[in-house]
Amino acid sequence: MTNSSDPPERVRRSTATRASSSYRPIMRGSNGDPPSCSGDGDGDSDSTYSGSQPGAITPRYAHPLELAAHDHERHHHEDDDMASMSTAPAGTTSNNNGNHTSILRNSGAYSGGKVVGGIHSGGGSGSVTCTSNRHHIELRNKRLASTRRLHSSNNNNNHYDHHSSYGDKMMQLGTNAMDIFMPKRKSRFMMAASALVGIVGIIGVAFHPTMRHGLQPIAGTTKTRVLKDISTFENANVATASATGDFLDDFDQRRRRAADLPDGTIFSEPAHTRMCRSIIDRLDASDAGVTNFEQLIFTESEYVCRDPDSPYTSVLNMFAAQLLDSANNHIGLNIDYTHRCAKWERFCTGNLTTVQFHLPDPLSTNAYAFQPGCVDAPMLRSICTDCLAGDDPANPDCVLFPNGYLDAQTNTCNLGCYFSQVMPWIRNNLRSIATNWLSTVETRALTFWLRNAAEFSHREKDDMEVSVVALSCANDGCDMSQSTCVCQFDPLPNWVYAMHIPRSSTNVAIVVSPTCAKFGQGCTLHAQELYHFFGQLYPRADITYSVITSTSSWYMRMITADHLVCPPGVGCLLPAIARDAYTYVYETTSPTVSTWLTCTPQDYLNRLTIPSYPPNFVQGDCRHLRARVGGWTNDMALAPSLQYSTAVDGYLGCADTNFEATAEDPFRAPTTHRWDETIWATCPVDVMTKPQLCTQMDRLGLGRILFVGDHTTMTQAISLASILGQNDAISLDSNVVPNFSKTISCTNTNSTFELSYVRNDRLVEPGTTPSPGFPNCGPTNEQYCYPWSSDFSSYGGKQLLIVNTGYHWGEEWEGYIANFQNFVGRIDEIASANGVRANDVIMFRTSIPGHKECHLHDGVYAHYGEYCPRIVNGAFWHWWGELPPYNDYAIRIINEWNLLNTVKSGPNIELLDPWMMSVLRPDGHLSGSDAGPNCAMDPQECMLYSLPGPVDWWNHLLLMQLKDVGTHLENSSPMQTW
Repeated sequence: MTNSSDPPERVRRSTATRASSSYRPIMRGSNGDPPSCSGDGDGDSDSTYSGSQPGAITPRYAHPLELAAHDHERHHHEDDDMASMSTAPAGTTSNNNGNHTSILRNSGAYSGGKVVGGIHSGGGSGSVTCTSNRHHIELRNKRLASTRRLHSSNNNNNHYDHHSSYGDKMMQLGTNAMDIFMPKRKSRFMMAASALVGIVGIIGVAFHPTMRHGLQPIAGTTKTRVLKDISTFENANVATASATGDFLDDFDQRRRRAADLPDGTIFSEPAHTRMCRSIIDRLDASDAGVTNFEQLIFTESEYVCRDPDSPYTSVLNMFAAQLLDSANNHIGLNIDYTHRCAKWERFCTGNLTTVQFHLPDPLSTNAYAFQPGCVDAPMLRSICTDCLAGDDPANPDCVLFPNGYLDAQTNTCNLGCYFSQVMPWIRNNLRSIATNWLSTVETRALTFWLRNAAEFSHREKDDMEVSVVALSCANDGCDMSQSTCVCQFDPLPNWVYAMHIPRSSTNVAIVVSPTCAKFGQGCTLHAQELYHFFGQLYPRADITYSVITSTSSWYMRMITADHLVCPPGVGCLLPAIARDAYTYVYETTSPTVSTWLTCTPQDYLNRLTIPSYPPNFVQGDCRHLRARVGGWTNDMALAPSLQYSTAVDGYLGCADTNFEATAEDPFRAPTTHRWDETIWATCPVDVMTKPQLCTQMDRLGLGRILFVGDHTTMTQAISLASILGQNDAISLDSNVVPNFSKTISCTNTNSTFELSYVRNDRLVEPGTTPSPGFPNCGPTNEQYCYPWSSDFSSYGGKQLLIVNTGYHWGEEWEGYIANFQNFVGRIDEIASANGVRANDVIMFRTSIPGHKECHLHDGVYAHYGEYCPRIVNGAFWHWWGELPPYNDYAIRIINEWNLLNTVKSGPNIELLDPWMMSVLRPDGHLSGSDAGPNCAMDPQECMLYSLPGPVDWWNHLLLMQLKDVGTHLENSSPMQTW
């Protein structure tokens, strides 16, 4: 028995299939209307302008599918961009008819707002015009009306005159070809060639994006002319014109085929609103004794499916309908939901740019079975009644959060079972389409072109580490068709991004939503500032800045990125719950939480981090920022404190021993520079003194510093012993075992600690013990790997372990990966067997490459740009170019290790990273210009440094990191990404 009040919405159940089409970038019209139904979609991502590093060869686009789109868009908007840039203030952006935000390639002073402490405060253009619920309802109607108006001027002659110049030129190409290639005596070859040119002209008219608004009249007027000029091939061209006419079917006919009802009706309300009316009717009928209901199928509205500006609300609309589907069918109302968004693409030639199009149809609910105790018949009636009686029945919150997500009395989370039921569905569906997206482009890749290819030449796409910063409005109500709208945008301080985006990132992408770029106060300026800031902070990474108009591409980038950082707002909420780790979504918590994210179940919270906004800098976090951006300054006043009380013996101290001081040069030049932080001056690297180190060792309760590594680690250990005045009796004779141990007495703390070094070139233990002249490890058994783990494991007290490996792996990429994983596993095994080891402090020092032709350098590099062109690799240069990727992999494993707080036995691994400090120091090597003829080495040694020299600053950095480790442990502050 059927309730007669049901609306006539029954449609045959079918799974809509997406028609293949030629994908092209969708651009908005000059009036700001949403993308037209007849526009060509790119199937995944809109073409966007993207910033690029100086010296880059290729524009930075999300994936190869966008490169072709870039060529098209560049031709159509390059002139507009140049015009807008010429009139815009330096450092600001200009919008071209609402299409996109142009990117300025200059680093001049920004205007339109003030930059304070790395955060933009002010500027931009936002006005308060759209905050009420009534506005949102009117806005939806306006969008729908705008969509219905699209292409309504196809029959207008003036419209044709405005858009047909390109069509005339293409058709004239066929005519001109006849004159050129068909003389009075026409050969068959010439006639065929000319006909082919004419056909190409017709196809060019049909498919060129600028002809979207005028295809029908252009074809109608040019077809006759072409057929008249090519009378010899009249039949062939008539057939071609007929096929073109079919393709050029008018918009109204295509839209009628996609209509919700046979009479052409297209529903403006979301499906869950219409479903609620039928649910209430059927609940009434059920109360009256009706037991059997005919199946009623609801499909999603065009507005929800094609909304390009509000993916968060649109997706929730769809899952609200799915919740109603599951709830009503459980009690036998037989009302089904299938969104069928693909029909708007199938009948409208390809606008697959919204994430709604890509969601499975029907939505998958396999991830979590419906829990019948949540939404019973009375609750279902209450939800639908309240929704329909509310100010905004189309708001999905009335279904998903009928009681809100906070307890009004206690101000505590009360998410309820409704959204808890839907969350696994959202996660599962988004992850499903993300998997498909990755198979469409390339695995784990956002951009493919690395600026310094020599540093990553051996790495596969799978080795890339992508970090995404997503900037969007905190609210989801702005529409690009508006001239003004309130877009709340809360930028994060620059140091926050440095804390969450690892230095191992190969790609850092700043993706900006169009609404944020257009309406967000300071949004575009903040993105530009980040672009230049990231260029300094991640000099080897590919930095991109794009305004993404495709919400499908927007969501997929966020879900598939290795690391995601988002300011407060709803833009990242749904992608966040679809991710597994390295997700940082800031949340405004005062006076109350601003979104439901903090109220999600614990298994979701375990996968992400929700820091409070505004963020507070935690003492001890300097260790994540220090020595990453800075430079060297000559400081003769500091130079005396950089000298040793006793010179180092052997080749490491040769340059210092043979140096003859003069009044003009009292010290060797490599010992007269200090490191200055250029961004975070509050995180300096101060010169170490013995009392300071003793204080930190005592503070942390450490009884030993154990260095394990190759010759460079030995240099650091000897440097530290020299700074502490204990470098006597340390032999560098190749016939002597290089390992040593020193006892350091601390008068200020009335304590002692041990300083030890064990040589192990590869952090492996082959089971044998080498001796001078008898190496025991490496592919050709030419390296030294003395045992170290037994001594480390059996030590009775807490200790500081400093390790390094990399130089002796050459190009053995797979071997390095396996070895470093084994090292981390060994640390965990030792800690599980001896609980004392869980309290140790472990540091991994990054590997530092040498410098080509170091004998020609007598000064420092001013910045990374001077070092970058001099990067070398290959066997002759000891594979120095492999070291940065080795460091990247080690950092990646360390970050993953530190994330395993609940399942690991060993302590977190800290990072000692003097890489940037050292690559800027081509001076001071053993074969440097300061060494003199008495210290000549054959072959040249341009990797190891003389002592004292740049290596001392590795230990100065060590002291500062130790201070921060102590503060971090005392405050129990969270571990951040290296």
